[in-house]
Amino acid sequence: MRHLLPVLLSLPLWVACGSDPGTATTTPADSTAVADSFHWETEQFADIRILRYQVPGWEQLSLQQKQLCYYLNMAGLAGRDIIWDQNYRHNLKIRRALETILASDKGTRTGADWDNFLTYAKQVFFSNGIHHHYSNDKHQPAFAQAYFEQLLKDCGGSLAPDALAAMFDPTIDAKKVSLDKDKDPVLASAVNFYGDDINAKEVEQFYAAMERPNDAQPLSYGLNSKLIRGKDGKLMEQVYKVDGLYGPALAESVKWLEKALTVAETPEQRTALELLIQYYRTGDLKTWDDFNVAWVKDTKSTVDYILGFVEVYNDPLGKRGSYEAIVEVNDPEATKNMACCAQHARGGEPAQRQLDPHGARQQEREPRQHQRGLREERRSQQPGGVLPRC
Repeated sequence: MRHLLPVLLSLPLWVACGSDPGTATTTPADSTAVADSFHWETEQFADIRILRYQVPGWEQLSLQQKQLCYYLNMAGLAGRDIIWDQNYRHNLKIRRALETILASDKGTRTGADWDNFLTYAKQVFFSNGIHHHYSNDKHQPAFAQAYFEQLLKDCGGSLAPDALAAMFDPTIDAKKVSLDKDKDPVLASAVNFYGDDINAKEVEQFYAAMERPNDAQPLSYGLNSKLIRGKDGKLMEQVYKVDGLYGPALAESVKWLEKALTVAETPEQRTALELLIQYYRTGDLKTWDDFNVAWVKDTKSTVDYILGFVEVYNDPLGKRGSYEAIVEVNDPEATKNMACCAQHARGGEPAQRQLDPHGARQQEREPRQHQRGLREERRSQQPGGVLPRC
């Protein structure tokens, strides 16, 4: 029944789009149908199950479109270390220590401790850090610190004492994002958006001074920066940009985005990419707004993407954006079906009418391509990858 359900749900679409139920004896094959032999689950550990997705429509893409997917994916992967560092200040050091052990063949590689080490490493890799991706609680190693230190010693690795303590002491930075009403949310959160000695009241005062009364188009202050205390004791921003914080990673991303420009599908897509490049270079928040407006206007491209510092739920104050990267492609069969649904849902009207955002006029809007991003909550923290979009 599980495999028949998608077919049953698709039947009304074929009938509504002109099939004659009295004469039809066969149904057309769905080009997006998934073979029963496709292996969806790859691995399960702790409370995590890893799933694979097929990408319907991939083979129908042109070489230029596949190049665009590749360049955008590489632009996203260039920023992988950014999200690790944003999530916690010791994450990159801990990840490199884990990678050193896993890349070596020295020492004992069997037994309960080794199995527990592998599980811990997988949890850290999945969460982009030592805190759980949903609960924000710190992953607790089910092996002794002495065992881990011996693994490091056997393969010639090392880890700074403060990072080692962060791994094994459950009282240190226990919560990535703390919403405990009895604690200062900034001081109690391990997320690496603020200096260690900065509290929530200081943050709010800093940005309140930036805001302009009655601003019709306020900027997202703090979205792309880390707030620290300068040598003079005053708060200051370290902006994410090519010549600022995370500069090397963003410069590498710009390199791939410039390649993407050469294979852009539409003028609108090219304009949006140019603005994203400019934003990465300057860190200017007005340019970020301009990019998003341009990105929304690109409704004809088959290849789509989300790149930048967007979602703010990793900041206890909801100001700073976590790095994310995702590449999507249209699912042609699902798009066709959804367009058919939209056409028949109009009830004979030539086009759906919608008020202009400013109320000054009305405009006709043709049905847009149905978009299915397969957006897990975690996708905002997982740089790279290509997903279907229908």
